[in-house]
Amino acid sequence: MEKDVPLISLINASQNFGIRPLFKDLDLHINPKERLGLIGPNGAGKSTLLKAIAGTEPLMNGQRHASPLLRISLVDQKSIPNQNQSVLEEVLQGCGDKKHLLLKYNKLSKSIAEHPDQIDQLKELGKVSELMDAKNAWNLEQQCQEILQRLGITQLHTPIKNLSGGYQKRVALASALVANPDVLLLDEPTNHLDIHAIEWLQHWLKIYKGALVLVTHDRYLLDQVTTKMIEIDRGESGEYLGNYQNYLEQKLEEEKQEESIKRKFQGILRKELKWLKQGPKARSSKQKARIQRIEKLKANSFKEEKESIVIENTARRIGKKVIEIEGLRMTANNQNNGTVLLDSFSYSFEPLDRVGIIGPNGSGKSTLLDIIAGKKSPIKGKIDFGETVVVGYIDQQVNELNLSQKSQLTVIKYIEEEAATRVSFKGKEITASQLLEKFLFSPQEQHSPISKLSGGEKKRLNLCKVLINAPNVLLLDEPTNDLDVQTLGVLEDFLENFPGCVILVSHDRYFLDKTIDKVLFFEDKKLQTFQGTYTSFLQQKPSNTKVSFERKHNLKAKEIKKETRQKPLASEANNKLSTLKRLSYKEKKELNELEELIPILEKEKALLEENISNNKGNLYSLSQKLASTIEKLQFSEDRWLELSEIPN
Repeated sequence: MEKDVPLISLINASQNFGIRPLFKDLDLHINPKERLGLIGPNGAGKSTLLKAIAGTEPLMNGQRHASPLLRISLVDQKSIPNQNQSVLEEVLQGCGDKKHLLLKYNKLSKSIAEHPDQIDQLKELGKVSELMDAKNAWNLEQQCQEILQRLGITQLHTPIKNLSGGYQKRVALASALVANPDVLLLDEPTNHLDIHAIEWLQHWLKIYKGALVLVTHDRYLLDQVTTKMIEIDRGESGEYLGNYQNYLEQKLEEEKQEESIKRKFQGILRKELKWLKQGPKARSSKQKARIQRIEKLKANSFKEEKESIVIENTARRIGKKVIEIEGLRMTANNQNNGTVLLDSFSYSFEPLDRVGIIGPNGSGKSTLLDIIAGKKSPIKGKIDFGETVVVGYIDQQVNELNLSQKSQLTVIKYIEEEAATRVSFKGKEITASQLLEKFLFSPQEQHSPISKLSGGEKKRLNLCKVLINAPNVLLLDEPTNDLDVQTLGVLEDFLENFPGCVILVSHDRYFLDKTIDKVLFFEDKKLQTFQGTYTSFLQQKPSNTKVSFERKHNLKAKEIKKETRQKPLASEANNKLSTLKRLSYKEKKELNELEELIPILEKEKALLEENISNNKGNLYSLSQKLASTIEKLQFSEDRWLELSEIPN
């Protein structure tokens, strides 16, 4: 059997960041249908390696080989769509001939509608229609709509420049998915998505036919999608076959073997050094050769142990009364005339609460945290804090670090300005510099300006600043964004042992399962409470919640079939939820009618296309009927899929 020819190869590839090597002498081959996950600590060079694979960043040393005809899509953390285009135009960008055909068809249709007597245009419309048939381009716009809706974007003709940064990132992702390239390179694609969109993306990537290289902190996504892991750290790289779970198992075994060899080596070295310390008379006549062997042993080096962030519990005592919310009302624009997000909400947080707030994008999760933190005021209601409460807030955008007046401060100056030159840590006074070292900022990095930090490093610095004040209530808004998986593990352990109240918003399913035991979920301008983990919530939440959640997220896409999705987090939950709602008599009747109607519409569409191609009849009238039939067919198919997912 012939071996696959790699689509992209890096040979002896090296890249530096200043004096620090990111990766060196790296050989990497991306084969057809490969599923690679890149893993490593923040600043290790994962994003740089993705750009090198894409060919958008040159290598310091080594070679890159790829066919010039290869279609590659890179969606990195700085991908910015064309600001002068609409959402739909941007998403169609990578669709080649299909894009031009669709735009031309729309333009001709509009022109003919205004001037139906233009025979030349009618004939041209027929030719374009025939080409769209040949290239299967009719459903392209529907595919764009489907993917955009799944990613939370419903306004297809909105100018890109009117969208927020997060929504622009989603448009960039949608554009890459619609283009369906030979090689798809994704750098933290889940950062601006909610949980439902992430689960849909996970399914899409599993059935994607091209090669994939993925950088993500979402460990469930890594585990479900990848078949090989590439680890880069401190200039070195390693390859591990299998998914994220296999990687962890192999790493554990690797570290055990390294430790075993190290122990044996140290035993031999101790024995030899003991002999060396004896008097000359006690040594054998071959002492010169033995001394040389000892020098070689002493010079032998083992892999340097990785540094890990140190997050210690420094929280001050918390009393029985923590946060009491009564009759809270909040709106989208924080004005009385704004869209109501939450109404008449009352809740008392307990001293050791571990609460996760979930809901679709735009439901008000971050707004609620801002109100609790005192950054915003509610439209109505009050919030009462216990006397001992000290709140620490890590917000989603790390706004303080992005302020222009802060960005040019050095890391050490920022900490000294925000706290003090000396801080209390575990009952001892240490310098701000020593504290920063515990958060993996070397003395050299401490004198770098904040503007030079990566997103993960900014998040780490903000975490350091928040914990200096020893809070006993932590508010965390998307804390997993930009953090590497090693730091996430440390953060999870810290939260597990934190002697205070934790209230967090996160789309990271793994992180939620590890850290919370209570869920607050947005439902019809209310916050409902569920006692248990996120997975338990999925398995046991009330049926009306499922219906509302799915309606809000347009969970009727053609890509998601009725069969069970294989994923450890949500497969059982989805199966259970699907049994909670039954088809009504009226819906059963509608489903039967649709099953009869759809074949009729398909035949009608085919006949109209044939007549247009052969110039049979009034082309203007035929094209109008065809457009109407396609619209009816698409609506009928969508409705059939929606109803067919509900059990009889």
